[in-house]
Amino acid sequence: MADFLLVHGAWHGGWCWRRVVAILAGQGHRVFAPSLTGLGDRAHLLSPDVGLATHVADVLAVIEAEELSRVILCAHSYGGAVATQVADLAPQKIGALVFLDALLPQDGRSLLDLDSPERREAIVSRVVETPRGPVLPPAPAALYALAAPEDVAWVDRRCVPQALRTYTDPAVLTGAWMQIEVLAYACTLRFPAPDFRDLAAQLAKDPRFTIRELASGHDAMIDVPQDVADLLLACAEVADAAAADGAACDGSSPAPGATAPAEVAGSPTGSFS
Repeated sequence: MADFLLVHGAWHGGWCWRRVVAILAGQGHRVFAPSLTGLGDRAHLLSPDVGLATHVADVLAVIEAEELSRVILCAHSYGGAVATQVADLAPQKIGALVFLDALLPQDGRSLLDLDSPERREAIVSRVVETPRGPVLPPAPAALYALAAPEDVAWVDRRCVPQALRTYTDPAVLTGAWMQIEVLAYACTLRFPAPDFRDLAAQLAKDPRFTIRELASGHDAMIDVPQDVADLLLACAEVADAAAADGAACDGSSPAPGATAPAEVAGSPTGSFS
């Protein structure tokens, strides 16, 4: 049996993984889908101090408290910025790193830094000042191209504003995450914005990555939970095989100081993360 750690995207919470959790747990696996600070069932913890590093610490705390080892770490959208830093800090704890329509951060730069000036201005114009700090209100769920109207309504009900600092704090990366034996990127086909499909096409040039396409909207874990669960189970099997074969020691992985290829080190944030 495998351990899975699922990191949600902006404005969402652990609730969005409910269907995937049910499938994996139903097969006897351990599954953790924490809500990041200030979001989901932890929305009451929003404060001016919440930033990108807070969310990285949230996920690292789950790994530590649950004593996870060789966990299958999957990140959706904004969660990619969190999970990449988690994997960079604890690569020995990660069996596979799976990106689901996810952002890839760049060392020393914030997610907003990676956007075009026009897009950055559009995002900043939506910021709302609150007693608990500046926040970015949720994007309408209709933007995610979910198949079922009831799912659109569910996502709209559950999403909450997110601390702006999570988008303006710079990422801290050494490149150690690229040592992980199993790296996968899955992009969705029905989401109108091409950003993640473009990123997947770029990553396909890197032999370290396995690329998959999902016939769904952006919130694939809601739209096609069985497909997402199958992807994660396949990654777990490959990770187990890699561990058994000693693939981490075959010389194909980059040194701890290595970084992602320049053309894929960053990705746009837009308003759909």
